Amino acid sequence: MDIKVTILDGYTDEPSCLGVPPFIAPLPRYIFGAIRDARKHSNINYVTIDEFRLGLVGKGKKHVEKLKKLNQSNLLILIAGAIVPGKYLRGNPISQRETIEYTSQFKGIKLVGGACTRFGFGGKAKINNVSTLKNAFDFVCPQDLDAAVYDYLKDNEPYPRFRTGQEVRLWSKLGSEVILQHPDFPNPLIVELEGGRGCVRYHSGGCGFCSETQFGKPQFRPPVDIINEVKCLNSIGVTNFRLGGLSCIFSYFAKGIGETETPKPNPNMVNKLLNGISGAATNINVLHLDNANPAVMAANISETKAILKTIIGTCTGGNVLSFGLESTDPKVIAANNLNSNPSEVEEMVKLVNRYGATISNTGLPKLLPGLNFVYGLRGESKNTFRLNFEFLKSIYDQGLLVRRINLRQVIEPPDVAMAKYNVKKYHKEFQRHKKMVREYIDKPMLERMLPENSILKNVFTEHYQGNITFGRQIGTYPILVGIPYKVPLGIFNHVVITGHGFRSVTGFSSPFNINTASQGAFQAIPGIGKKRAIRLIKARPFREISEFLDALDDKTIISDIKEHLSFEIH
Repeated sequence: MDIKVTILDGYTDEPSCLGVPPFIAPLPRYIFGAIRDARKHSNINYVTIDEFRLGLVGKGKKHVEKLKKLNQSNLLILIAGAIVPGKYLRGNPISQRETIEYTSQFKGIKLVGGACTRFGFGGKAKINNVSTLKNAFDFVCPQDLDAAVYDYLKDNEPYPRFRTGQEVRLWSKLGSEVILQHPDFPNPLIVELEGGRGCVRYHSGGCGFCSETQFGKPQFRPPVDIINEVKCLNSIGVTNFRLGGLSCIFSYFAKGIGETETPKPNPNMVNKLLNGISGAATNINVLHLDNANPAVMAANISETKAILKTIIGTCTGGNVLSFGLESTDPKVIAANNLNSNPSEVEEMVKLVNRYGATISNTGLPKLLPGLNFVYGLRGESKNTFRLNFEFLKSIYDQGLLVRRINLRQVIEPPDVAMAKYNVKKYHKEFQRHKKMVREYIDKPMLERMLPENSILKNVFTEHYQGNITFGRQIGTYPILVGIPYKVPLGIFNHVVITGHGFRSVTGFSSPFNINTASQGAFQAIPGIGKKRAIRLIKARPFREISEFLDALDDKTIISDIKEHLSFEIH
């Protein structure tokens, strides 16, 4: 018998998987595919937690209708578990309170799964216990929620198990249709592809705080499966992809996994995968990656260079390889079984800069490293903060570029005694350190990477805050862009950079129409203050640059931006 099902996406944010808008994680697609496999003609309603919230307050006919469909469903499937803390421009992962409150009135069968059932609900320094879910849901699925949904629909019993490779192959394609119900489709939606799961360090326990080793020996999806999935998604209009689900792209089908912590990368398989994805559709706009293990890279230089060439040749510009450095303090490294040492990471930062620092057609370098630091780990002291800052200062002083420096405090699963970590002990030191990194490293690094008058291409406008329009490029870890006047939302703009924050930039849209620009827009151009803006608006229309220059009392103001001005008269 076919049923009415609602998938409520509370979002996932895990070490190697992004699912907060504009990303959609693989799990919603796999669940949709599992339902189609088990009950072919079932009516499936997909709703994000943000749409749910809007529907509750009656905002937007579409959101209200989705909420009505949810209440009319026989089965509710909740995805939850953002265990990596982050700040989001629009999306906001579901909280434990919301999970209980929002689903308590639902009359049908309720299943919950995702990272929340293994690790709880993430916060700044603690994950809440998962036992509260057991009284609120009919089934709490501790392993793969999609597999549990399939088993429930087939056998009325959601067995705790992981999905099989054959199921992923089928469900990833059958589930592609759910994309059409996502509020960000077609843009700025980015589809997260799962390259595999697990960490090559599983046999040594991996980093003490990380969840990736729970999957045991790493499993990689064959290139042909991922390529076919991309073809299927692209056929319905998806053009933006990120290859996640891998703790290290250089370890994809590497040789020696389980025998060594630095297995030999397999350039042929990475080449087959990335070339296959980029060739699966002619209109891919974004193809980005996620994690890379600098220890694996440093131990296998020739293979690393070959893979870097493949990445740069197949992926789109503005790409980032996130390095899990975590700490430069030898005591912290030893106490937490961390993987990379500072010298290896520094050399790999240099290598990625050598290959990828050239500016791409996005306005950003083709490929840059990112650096992840975790605080509150065992062995931490005040010296840890000094060593980490000195490392970052050395990277900056060498003229190198790092796209993203991620500083966060550790979050532990509830089954690990909090006594092992102590995020409170040096919390004030962490806040001071974070401020120093933002001021003395992040901001000058951003100024080096995107100097004034450089152009950031195809910035998608997403949100107003007062008179400021915020937007981002579509891609992995995009830089936040503020345009200090209102431009329409949901469109692409080229932005000329005029200023820098700690992790954001300010600019004006290009082309800049002199004859239609508001006073606020004029004032976004450096040197044109309120008085000049009012005087120029009164002198309009201008038919060409010479007329505009004659009206300016200081022609040097626009000497560097003349190419971005337009003079259309409507």
